[in-house]
Amino acid sequence: MGLDILQLHRGPVYPPSNGEEVRIWETTKALADSGRVWLAYPNADGTEYPPGVYALDLDNPFLDYKTTRIYLWNALLGLGSDTPIERLQTRLTVRTVRRHPVNFDVVCSESPQMLRAARLLADHYDAALLLNKHNAMFDLLDQQLRSRPIPAPVRRRAVENLQAHEQAGIDDADAVVFQSAADRAEFDVPDGVRCEVITNGTNYDDIAAGGDPEAVRRGLGVREGRPVCLFVGACDYEPNEEAARRIVDEYAPALPDVEFVIVGRDPPKTARENVYTPGFVDDLPGALSMADIALCPLTMGSGTKLKMMDYLAAGLPIVTTPVGAQGIDIVDGETALVRDAAEFEAAIRELASSPDLTERLSANARELGRQYSWDELLSAYDELVTDIAERRVVAD
Repeated sequence: MGLDILQLHRGPVYPPSNGEEVRIWETTKALADSGRVWLAYPNADGTEYPPGVYALDLDNPFLDYKTTRIYLWNALLGLGSDTPIERLQTRLTVRTVRRHPVNFDVVCSESPQMLRAARLLADHYDAALLLNKHNAMFDLLDQQLRSRPIPAPVRRRAVENLQAHEQAGIDDADAVVFQSAADRAEFDVPDGVRCEVITNGTNYDDIAAGGDPEAVRRGLGVREGRPVCLFVGACDYEPNEEAARRIVDEYAPALPDVEFVIVGRDPPKTARENVYTPGFVDDLPGALSMADIALCPLTMGSGTKLKMMDYLAAGLPIVTTPVGAQGIDIVDGETALVRDAAEFEAAIRELASSPDLTERLSANARELGRQYSWDELLSAYDELVTDIAERRVVAD
């Protein structure tokens, strides 16, 4: 029958509509190769999954709203990571899971809000504890708070509390999976804790197949005969929101003969005639295939960016910041143009007027994208979870 695996996340996962959710769902499918997976998150009831994956509704009011599970949780870090609300939501999560008549072999945490619950549940079931680290969250929080009028002592205290919270989870884990070597370097991984770096990936074959770009173009009303620049990202995530706003406010007015398409949840509102903001699109391969240039003007973030993997698989010439290129084998001028966000306008002009450069970047991007296929990357989970579950049994 294989292993029984509990996978915990703070918010909705399925159907995935942003990069984090895609990563979690792809990981869920990979874990299901090792046994049965209970994917636990708020409001999960009624969801139909493929064989081997089961919904577990956390039934936790604290997790029902982004305002409480992220913004309030982050705000309270200024007081410490052991707050009454943190203890309450942990207690509710643990109580809900323990009502299910399953003895789990592996407990997997996908977010810092789930760390304590995951540790308590792993202890209760005598299960192995696996942490999937999507980012060095304390570093991301630091980047976000620096852009706000928050007193430096308050910012530092919140960041230090989150770092300690994350480190405590790693100290207690049986295995930790990071998305980049840079994130791995931010933490001390104790001897005996298995550590892997598994980058984000892409559904390479689906993206490379190209979808129906003409249908996407017609649906959006994108004008013919103009270069099309595409940005993919859910804009309810601050780094993506900032990048999309830069496209609307800076690049689009400076390049009126270029069409800009922003694909993803909650895009910024704009009346600019050369900016298209359809939100989520069903045919992402078609949208990528329609584009001439892919943009990643992120100025904050960590881990690896799923949008970049999709851009590579689509064989698009890419203009990215160093933040966007983190954790990927990008070579400036060969697989992408790596520029500061203020230099994107010149880079777009350069690509629009340089067919040879565009062709070289496109070919090299597609070739690099092959190594980031989800199937190849996430196959490592089968051996990983089997190993830590067996080690836990031997230790007992």
